[in-house]
Amino acid sequence: MTEAARAVRRSRVRAALAVLFVLLGLNAWTQVALDLTGNGGEPPPLIALQALVGASAAAAAWGTWRNARWASVACVLYGLVTAGMLAALPPLLDLPAEAGPGIWSGAALVLLFALSVAWYLRRGRALDRPDH
Repeated sequence: MTEAARAVRRSRVRAALAVLFVLLGLNAWTQVALDLTGNGGEPPPLIALQALVGASAAAAAWGTWRNARWASVACVLYGLVTAGMLAALPPLLDLPAEAGPGIWSGAALVLLFALSVAWYLRRGRALDRPDH
């Protein structure tokens, strides 16, 4: 595969990742909107966490789409905020202890996803530099 073909492929993957972050952000903002209109019934701290998830997903989407230098940081921030929100669910919602392992697994997977995307974006920017 030529370098030009690799660059096009990286561009397509970046676009797909940006769309994924847009969808993740829309999901979070939809939950916030439902809660603020009285249709969600979630506690205020969870609404605030959902708003942070939505904002960090939007930042990750924008940075990924633009191939911004800071995109990988936004992806890590999304992973940390989302994993933190998931970890906060048991006390916020009075969930039974049996829910803990599944929630922690989900938080770990979200963080692993975000770190993987951040690595991919940093690697892609390094490969796209003219001196490489």
